[in-house]
Amino acid sequence: MIDSFFSSPLPARPPADFLSAAAACIVPFAEADLFAGTVLIAAGRDVLLRQSFGLADREWGIAHVPESKFRLGSLTKQFTAAAILQLMETGKLRLEDKIAQHYRDAPVGWRDVSLMHLLTHTSGIPSYTSIPGFFDGAARLERTPQEIIALTRDAPLLFAPGAQFKYNNGGYIILGHVIEILSGMRYEDYVTEKILTPLGLVGTGYDHDETIVPHRARGYRVENDSFKNAAFLAMSVPYAAGALYSTADDLFTWLKALADARPVTSESVALMLRDHGHGYGFGFAIQSQFGRSHLVHAGGINGFSVLLSHYPDADVTFIVLANIQGAPVQKIARDLAALYFNVTDETFEVSLDAALLADYVGTYRLSETKILRVGQEGARLFIEWTGQKRQEAIAQDDHHFIGKLADWTLSFEADGVALASHAILTQNGRIWRGARIEEEQPVRGRY
Repeated sequence: MIDSFFSSPLPARPPADFLSAAAACIVPFAEADLFAGTVLIAAGRDVLLRQSFGLADREWGIAHVPESKFRLGSLTKQFTAAAILQLMETGKLRLEDKIAQHYRDAPVGWRDVSLMHLLTHTSGIPSYTSIPGFFDGAARLERTPQEIIALTRDAPLLFAPGAQFKYNNGGYIILGHVIEILSGMRYEDYVTEKILTPLGLVGTGYDHDETIVPHRARGYRVENDSFKNAAFLAMSVPYAAGALYSTADDLFTWLKALADARPVTSESVALMLRDHGHGYGFGFAIQSQFGRSHLVHAGGINGFSVLLSHYPDADVTFIVLANIQGAPVQKIARDLAALYFNVTDETFEVSLDAALLADYVGTYRLSETKILRVGQEGARLFIEWTGQKRQEAIAQDDHHFIGKLADWTLSFEADGVALASHAILTQNGRIWRGARIEEEQPVRGRY
């Protein structure tokens, strides 16, 4: 069994009234229409709470059930990473291999980019979701993996490979294409045959709009305080970076399988869960919360927000799946963990996944003379503005931050899929609201 999963000899015990308190914690989010979906909480391999809230289909008034299926967005990256590791184990690749060794059409500018750089978001290759207005038009068109890669293949690198961390969907598109080249199978067929079926993940698959999927939840977004159907997204576009759907039960089974060194060896699982220098493994963010080790990853895709959160030293797992775009799934998971660990100190920050923070990175014009710059280092967000030094922004929930050593608050207007459109900075009673500007070229968007 993998040491990083289900390994605590004395797992933390929740308070006696934890289950009722947990349900009471979630209900206000559901009643305020901020959350609808499924929550699963487990201690070790025992499920403590498996409960659904709100509507899976608002047009027909159909309630969620624990078997509801949700688009996973970036949680797909865990399965893509496992597929790459399987190919490594069979000798078909090394993580140190340069892209061009397997993808012959790689441009000269990628000559120093390795598969490891793609896995850890350190390649410097611009993401196709960085194209301005991508989600308004281009994301609606079906594309092959080669066509997606071609969207940014001729753009210069944002930085030297390995020099920085920039969360990047495009890197995982390239990894999916490498899987197809080396296996001779379509990505979705490989993942189904080599991972999903052997593990019994019958509620998980590659999503296609035309396919009838029992218990598939409809995705929604909020606009002007009312619900709308999520914008259409061609599912060939998120591909190996975000095209899978699943259930809370299957995601928990997936974690248990990794703990048992399936579908890859224990050495490969250890690579997935190792911090490779920026608080990120392969499809897992390696963080801390409440002074405890925290393995976490979020997924945001049109109409859905999901989170998988695991505290290895306490053997406790929180899975929060919502069919509302931009739902505060990380805040809900944090509050549930605080109840479990009996943490009453509200000053504890929320441990946010790097995938979410990437939406906020960029430059905002707060006034004619006040420019706000937002940067990211793994799971940490940093800001600076005219006349102020660089400071860390401490997360209070999915969208709001405070200064660690200064009296200011910062929030972002974001829909959980595309880049944040505006930043709102409050200090000394003054409020500045600034739109994103294209002063520089941040990595944008996420699945």
